[in-house]
Order: sequence, then structure tokens, then C-alpha cells
Amino acid sequence: MHRIKERNYWLDPPLLPAFAEAPPARTDVLVVGSGFTGTTAAIRLRQAGYEVTVIDAKPLGTGASARNGGMVLSGLSDDLFAVIKRYGIDVARTLYRESIESVTAVERLATEGHIDCAFQRTGFLFAACKPRHADALQRSRDLLERAFGHATEWIPANRLREEIDTTVYHGALLDASDAGVHPARYSAGLIRMARRLGVTLHENATALAIAKHGGGLRVTTDKGSIQAGKVVVATNGYTGALTPWIRRRIVPVRSMMIATAPLPPERIKALIPHGRMIADTKTFLYYFRPSPDGTRILFGGRPRSTTQSLTENARCMRDNLMSVFPQLASVAIDYAWWGKLGFTRDHLPHAGQRDSVYYAMGFCGHGVALATHLGEKLAGLIQETASGKTAYTGLKFRAIPFYNGRPWFLPLVYRFFSLRDRLF
Repeated sequence: MHRIKERNYWLDPPLLPAFAEAPPARTDVLVVGSGFTGTTAAIRLRQAGYEVTVIDAKPLGTGASARNGGMVLSGLSDDLFAVIKRYGIDVARTLYRESIESVTAVERLATEGHIDCAFQRTGFLFAACKPRHADALQRSRDLLERAFGHATEWIPANRLREEIDTTVYHGALLDASDAGVHPARYSAGLIRMARRLGVTLHENATALAIAKHGGGLRVTTDKGSIQAGKVVVATNGYTGALTPWIRRRIVPVRSMMIATAPLPPERIKALIPHGRMIADTKTFLYYFRPSPDGTRILFGGRPRSTTQSLTENARCMRDNLMSVFPQLASVAIDYAWWGKLGFTRDHLPHAGQRDSVYYAMGFCGHGVALATHLGEKLAGLIQETASGKTAYTGLKFRAIPFYNGRPWFLPLVYRFFSLRDRLF
């Protein structure tokens, strides 16, 4: 039997050396978390003349920023009509405009840092699982064009084979401006860019406590204390006891991916002719794409069980892949891995500051682009410049009732939404 490798395809082989130095005693800004948000903030702050230190509880560049599908997407995780109802059309337009800008932010940083990360505007295909979902996507298309001035294309079911070689979907909405990237190369490239600029980087250093001290903040870590003027917490789905206020507002949700064994590029091209990034309309959606080198299908979604092993969940995920592409029934799965997303109560990211601690998180599956964008915005907020202006600081960041960081309710949520996906 073919053995599945329980490791991240994007990081095989590893892309960064070890960073073993001890953190400094003082810094202007301490960034906790070395993903897209934290590293981008560190880059922009260092370019502005700040002394910046980045610490991470794990090896640098190995968290969720290097574990996702590499989909650089505009748009919002929540339904646009719901966002308009909750926040009004003007706020919704601004949020959406920033999401479009966030795709360009990734492209700009990759170019600026000469990062070889396979950034390409492949377009994103949002595939309707049911006829009623197709109707909803067409209403969204009309809204985007009429109220947001953003053009997308509806691909009806009878033309969908031009985009994806399957019969399971009932049409799809195409946003041709969205992109794909090799997320681990992008993350590693940002870290190298930060280091070249003079940011100090320290892995396997866990922040344990933050306290006011001497006009700034003292952060206690397992490698010693650091005095900082400002602190950026960029931990998203890995947020822990360091920031209880944020922890009550972020739910860690596990997502997993599998990668097929290598296939001839012409076979991959037959499955997804234009190399699109693809997701479907289920609550527990499938998301998939060709690998950047065009030799594998990378497929992700929610693991079926929180108690089964990664390999056992990978076999279930393979069944999901076969439901979309039954023609891959004889193809082995080479890799399986997972990571943690950060979800919020309103399914939107939030950014801001509380007691000199700055944060941006809760990307709800749109983290490649928006984490980069909001990392830049955090740098602007700290500098108190116009570059820090963002609508994501104006959203009320509500705590989740009866939640203190342990997501006891997730098994119930999983069962509810699994049933809803089957019925509706």
C-alpha cells in the first residue's frame, strides 16, 4: 500500500535555515508570530527606521502561512448581502475594495523582495454545489457589478467543462483577477527580506506574558524578557493565553490538505485547463488547485474527524477528491498536512490596538492576501500615518459568548453544518 507522507508538501524540502540566536533585551517593536501578517509588518516598520524583533514559538515560516492552499483571493468570507445588512453599503464597499488591494499587495511585495513564489493571476472559480447555490452566485455577481463596480463572469453548467473536468457542479463564478502563489516560498521570501533589512528573527521563543513597564511593554518569553515600545500580536489561529482578550474572539479551526502523486502536466491541464484556484459553495467547502509546477492536484477542506489520525483523515479527504475527479481513482496520495485557521464571530478579519498591543487576525480562510495587507496597515497604525487607515479597524470585535479559548462547541458546529450541507 502506498504510504502517505504526514508532512507539508510546500515545505518538502525545508526552505529556511534555523534561527537560533537569543532575542535582544530591548527593541522598538516586538512582533509575535512570523507569518504573513507579522513579517510584513516587520518589513514596513524596519523600512521606516524602527528596530524590530520577530519571535515565534515554532521554527520560522512553518505555521499556517506556509500550510494553506496558496490562494490569493479578493472578496470576503461572509456573504456580501449579510455584510451590507450588518455594516451598511459604504463599509461593505470599502472592505471589498481593500480585499482587491490585498491581492495587489502580495504581488507588490513579491516583486519588491524578488521572491520566487510562483505568483500568477490564474483567476478564482467559485463552484456551485447545488442549483440554488448557482442562483445565489448569480445574485452576488449582479451585486458586485451594480454596487461595487467589480466585474466577474458567470460560467453556466453547460460551459463548466471548459474550466474543470467534472460534472458535480452547477455553474461557477469566475474572478479572473485573483491569483495563486506558492505560500511557503512567499513566506520564506518575506522572512529573508526582513532579515536583509535588519529585522532580528528568533524561532522557538514562546511569549508567555505582556505587562506595562517603563513607558512601554515587557514581554516575558521562555528565552528571557524583552522590553518593547510596541507589540504586534500576529498569531491568528494559534492565538493562546498570551492575549486573553483576543483569544476570546478567535476560534482556531483545523483545515487539512492532501497532494496527489506526480502526474503528467497534460493530465493536470485536462482537469483544470486554465490553472484556476477553485473552491465550492458548501459551508465545509472543498478547495483545490494544480500545484505551481503543474504536476499535482492539491486538495483541501475540513478534516472529517478531530480524533482520527492525519493519515486516516487523509483517506477520507481522498474520497472527497474522488467525488470531484473520479478519473483520479487510481492515483495515490503522496502528502497530507494540516494547520489552524482563525475564525471570528462575524466571519471578517479585525485589526487594531489595545493597550499598546497591535493585532490583525481572523482571516477566515482569506489569509494570504488580507494578512499581507493588514500587516502593512499595522505598520502604518504604529507610525500613525495615513498608510495605516483601514476599514478593518472600525469593525466591532465581539467576543464569542461562553468561550475562553477552548472551542468546546466545534463538534456540535461540525455536525450542524455537515447536515446543512447535505440538506441545503
